[in-house]
Amino acid sequence: MEGKERVVLIVSKQPASLPYIEYQAAGVVLLRLENMLVPEGLRRPLGEGKLTNIIIVSPIQKTFEGKQCVYLTIVLKKLVPCSIRLEEQKVLIDFNVAGLTEAVTPTAEKPAYEVKGKEKVSVDLVKTPSLADKEAKPAKVETEEEREKPKYTGHKISLDFQDANIKSVFRLLSELSGISIVFSDDVKGNITVHMENVPWDQALDTILTIQGLGKRQEGKIVVVKTLERMKKEEADRKSLEEDQKKAEELAKEAEQKLLEEKGKLRQVAIEAKIIEATDDFVRNLGVQWGGALYGRAGSYPAAVAAGTNPDRSRVMTQSYPEGIGFQTPEGKTIHSVGVNFPTVLSSPTIGLVLGGASAVIEAQIAALEATNQGKIISSPKITTMDNVKATIKQGQDIPYITIDKEGRMNVSFKQALLELDVKPKITPDGSISMEIKATNDYADYARAKDLAGNPPINRSEVESKIVVRDGDTIVIGGILKTEDYKAISGVPWLSKIPVLGWLFKSEAITKTRKQLVIFITPKLIDTDTMEEKTDQTKGKTYLFP
Repeated sequence: MEGKERVVLIVSKQPASLPYIEYQAAGVVLLRLENMLVPEGLRRPLGEGKLTNIIIVSPIQKTFEGKQCVYLTIVLKKLVPCSIRLEEQKVLIDFNVAGLTEAVTPTAEKPAYEVKGKEKVSVDLVKTPSLADKEAKPAKVETEEEREKPKYTGHKISLDFQDANIKSVFRLLSELSGISIVFSDDVKGNITVHMENVPWDQALDTILTIQGLGKRQEGKIVVVKTLERMKKEEADRKSLEEDQKKAEELAKEAEQKLLEEKGKLRQVAIEAKIIEATDDFVRNLGVQWGGALYGRAGSYPAAVAAGTNPDRSRVMTQSYPEGIGFQTPEGKTIHSVGVNFPTVLSSPTIGLVLGGASAVIEAQIAALEATNQGKIISSPKITTMDNVKATIKQGQDIPYITIDKEGRMNVSFKQALLELDVKPKITPDGSISMEIKATNDYADYARAKDLAGNPPINRSEVESKIVVRDGDTIVIGGILKTEDYKAISGVPWLSKIPVLGWLFKSEAITKTRKQLVIFITPKLIDTDTMEEKTDQTKGKTYLFP
């Protein structure tokens, strides 16, 4: 056989299944025949040195997936295409060595060894003559239909597979074509095909069409994937391109809009009034008692008086009634007498005087209630750019004294601030969206004695996001602070007597409730004139309790 080297297998029965053919590295071809046994005397290297390209043939017996299999390893000097066919009880494996430079010695068709089984498979690979051997043909004018058809330039081969693994077929085509074929993990299945004298690239496209596969070639690498996967990847790619195109268009529109508004930066003037509305309640209750007794002891006048105000010359100290003075026959005034628990503040009083020529008892009851309203803490006005936060702060630094391990005093400061943060954003319709945060920190000096003289910092906070029209006013409240004070003064022991103790003491109760109220008025500023815009729609007030 000119241009071929052959390995002949003699089988006792037809093969039950097709052989598995695999091209390995370094010129090794592996053939697996299932449900067959090779005699022990033939389980050794055979044919060494008898052929030019075939170096050695080694049959071994193995078990594969519970089946007895014969593995035939054929070592070649150079990997060349081969064909496998069946003639009666012979399996003929022909290697095409016509393209090799070395002369090939023809061999007789004699069996290399015998195997038993019933497998039948035929693979015929034929290499076409080179282009130099072909006769030059005149150029042919292609029609439009011919130009649309794919052009195949690969060398021609013949394939004959029955139920062969698709991955093994791709590996064989990779060896024959000299290109790398990479396939994804979802490429699987078997194929049965018979082709004679067709270009290898056309054979590849035909197999891909039969199996529902697609390819993408980059240089000498062909990537094979399922059509479903390729369609999904293409759809994702188009979606990504569309999103990128939209993003570029939006960026261009924003850039164009920015160029149109260049030099017209929009600003907002923010007017705020921070008011501390107080609701104070002060109540003072007290009682004053006075009394005197006058008589004679023999030929001498006598008087008994008691009181807490010995520095006064008059018996009655209050402004009304006018006061009834007790005088001796000599015309001298008796000193103040009785119990005197006046209120701290001057207030309306009720007086009562009982007595006669020689004795008098007086009672004065005083009461006071006072209320106060609020005061304006701050009236700031600030201008800021669109979407830029403006901050207003007002407060004090509170000193805190600490003592270290060595007994030294250290002074640090903490801020007790009233802080207002406003971030305006101008909406397309000319309204103003504002993010508002108001914080009120204040020192609680009433609790300072519990913390070694350092007052704790109480915090109240309000945070909101609203939209108002240009020039309208919003009101934010709800930051409350309540303080209660109670003071009692009285005569020791007597003031603690149940019920009757109220005759010997006075009580002062003070309740202070403060609420922080913030008025905010945003106004758009015309940057051309730097004046606030005015129109007839301004002036409305929105209340947010």
